[in-house]
Parts: sequence; C-alpha cells; structure tokens
Amino acid sequence: MSTTVLCTWPWHVKAFQYPLMPLTQRNPSNNRRGFTLIELLVVIAILGVLAALLLPVLGRAKAKARRVKCVSQLGQVATALIAFSNENGGRLPWQLTPLTQRDFFGPQSDDFTGHPAAIYSLPTLRTGLGSAEILWSPCDAEREAANEAARADWARYDPTIGRILPHKAISYVLIHGADTGRPTTVLGATRNLSTCDLGTARWSGADEKRVLPEAMSGLNKGQGQLMAADGSARQSDDADIGAAGKIVLAHRESAGGVTVGRAATGVLGCSATPQPVVGVKIPNLFPKIAENGKGTRYVFILDCSGSMRIDKRLQLAKHALYRTLEKLGPKKEFFIYFYHGASLPMDGEPLSATQDNIARIKPWVNAIPAAGGTDPRGALREAFGEKQPDTIWLMTDGIFKVGNDLPVRRLITDLNKDKKVRVNTVGFGRKLADMDKSLAPIASENDGSFEFINSNLDE
Repeated sequence: MSTTVLCTWPWHVKAFQYPLMPLTQRNPSNNRRGFTLIELLVVIAILGVLAALLLPVLGRAKAKARRVKCVSQLGQVATALIAFSNENGGRLPWQLTPLTQRDFFGPQSDDFTGHPAAIYSLPTLRTGLGSAEILWSPCDAEREAANEAARADWARYDPTIGRILPHKAISYVLIHGADTGRPTTVLGATRNLSTCDLGTARWSGADEKRVLPEAMSGLNKGQGQLMAADGSARQSDDADIGAAGKIVLAHRESAGGVTVGRAATGVLGCSATPQPVVGVKIPNLFPKIAENGKGTRYVFILDCSGSMRIDKRLQLAKHALYRTLEKLGPKKEFFIYFYHGASLPMDGEPLSATQDNIARIKPWVNAIPAAGGTDPRGALREAFGEKQPDTIWLMTDGIFKVGNDLPVRRLITDLNKDKKVRVNTVGFGRKLADMDKSLAPIASENDGSFEFINSNLDE
C-alpha cells in the first residue's frame, strides 16, 4: 500500500519564491526626481517666447474687433441720420430751412446746427440712435467716462431747452457737405482728423510721438472709419481722404442733391472749438493779433442784431472770436460784449485767456441769438469807460441802425481822444465796399486793422 504525501508551503514561505527587492524600488514614490533649475528656466523661456509671439497677435485682434464695432456703430448713426432726412424732405439737420431749424433747435439755431452735440441731441434723432453709447467708439478711451454719464441722462437731452450732449461724450464728427441726394458723399467719421476740412484732412493716429488733440487712442497712424450718405460705413486710410482721395470726390460734384452748388467738405465737431461754416474762409487773425494787438487787455464787441442771421454772420463772428481768444494766451485778459438795441456784457470781470476760461464762456456765447436792432454805442461807452481796454475788436456786418455810420465813428473818436486804445474791426457781409465806408475808417483812425469776411457761402 502506497502512501501519498501532500506538501504545502506555509503562506510565509511564498515570499522567498522571489528575490528580495530593494526598499527604494518597493516604494517608487520616494524615488521621484524634481525639475532642475535649468529645466525650469528653459520652460519659462519657452513660455516667454510664446507670449511674445502671441500677445501682438492678440493685440491686433482686439484692435481689429474694436474697429469692426466702430464701423458697425457708424452704420447705425448713418441710418438714423438718413431716417431723419427721409422725414424732412431729404434734408439733413444742417440743411433745414431757418424756420425748421428753429423748430428743432430753438432760437439759438444759428449756432447749434453747427454742433454735432446738438444734432445728436434732437429727440427725433435720439430715437433712432437708441443710446448715447452708440456715439462712443471703443477706439476712443478718452470719451468713455463722459459717454457713460451721457447714457444715464440720455432721455433729457433737448437742444430747444439748451440741454445738449457733452462734446466729450462723442467720438464721431459730421461732414457739412454730406447730402443724401449724393449717396457717396461722406456723412461722418471718427474724430481723429488732422483738420476741420475733409478736403485737406489726414488721419492722425495715436502712435505719433506728439498725439494731436483730435487723435483717438487705439487707431494706428493713417487710419480711421467713415460713413457715407448711402448708410454704408467702412475703414479707411489716408489714401481715401484729402484732396486726392476718392471718397472726397463726390463732394466736388455740383449735380443733384439737396445742397445747392458744390458740396463742401467742412467737418462739424472735429475739435472742442466750433468750426467755421463751410465755404467761408475766415482770414487768419492770428498774425493780426501779434501785429496789431496792443497791451494785455482785449475787449470784444460783437454784433448780434437781426441782420447777423443773414449767411450765418453771427456764427462766423463767434468762430472768429474763439480763434482769436485761443491765440491770446494766459498772459492776456479778455472781456466780451454783444449788442443789438442794447449792450449784453458777459458776467463778472475780465478773464485770463486760459483754455478753461474760454471753455467757461462758450455756453453763454453760443446761446446768444441774432435779433433786434444794431446800436453798438452802449457797449462802446461801457467798454471804454469801465474795462480800460488796450485793444478793442469790433465785429459786425457794418449796418448800424443809428441814422448812419457817422454817430458810431464820432463816438469812438470822442471816447478815444488820446488814442490809447487800439480799435480793430472785422466786417461780415457780401460787399467789401460797404465795409470800406464804415469799418475801415474806424480802424485806420484808431491805429487798428480792418478785416473783411465774405459771408456768402456761394462765393
């Protein structure tokens, strides 16, 4: 009888079936090696290179997106203006008849129609725009804060009560010669234009060493956005605008449209200073100030009689005033009188010709309408007697309603017997001969200069 013996290994013997392993191998987590300093520096360098490559691409993409949005907004603005035109006999706000302008803009329409801030404030136009936000370009960081405030007060803007949008809330200018009857004429643009005449304009980019006040941040040199009278909007460069620019050519045509004669290229609102009426060349008064200005105190006496409504003469006179004030500088003082049948002095005492003080008096100046008779004698007596001027500028159309011109001329001679005050005159009208008989003698007899500004837009 055979016997079978079953042998079994104890459980603890199994461990000896395999060779013993080092402790470090049995616990791999204890053997992991970290990155060396060199490896970390290499990785950081690679990331830096990638960032350097990607960031400009991302920056260009963001800039492109901002410009695309700007183009879209300009298209919406164009649509709103065209809708206004369709409801008003094909006329844009600056093409309305004087009576209709007063309906939309109030009695101060002679001035407000030249301000995009007033045009954009029209209740009928605001409806089409929707919000003030549409008037702020994402390329224009300088206007963002003012625009945000304008959005909150959007429903209350109305030029008939003197409440117009703040200029600094708006990124888009308007072109005086735009005409829906000429669909390719330029209707508006971003405000980074180098001049206030589209025919000679270039784009002023924010990448210039000395950024112009009109330049917008985020736009490259030689670039901007335009909208046309057909409602289209597009990006453009310097080749599009200026005397040789294809886009401007439509403004040179005389056929068709609502505007009579050659369409103009003047820009409404390209800077904080109201711009001259298109078609009227205001003589450069700057050299005259340096040449004929005397002393440190300047008094300006402006005609605001009813005849100054003709050809927007009052508006021209105000533009000439602003341009002159801006050239004086802070070391000079100024005081302003308007007159019709009575004297209308500004409040307070003479002010230093700083930018802040000039901006301070603009709302009052802009609100003065053209109405009433033409008698400067009260303003002249006050100016000579109270303000002790060194130089006086008399701005008028030269049509004095005091019998004839002699009473005014004789009064100035009497008030200025010692010739201590220099009297310069500026005439606004259509005939130089009329001014030669009235204003020119006043200037020559008082050691001053005489300038004539032709207010006829067709000449």
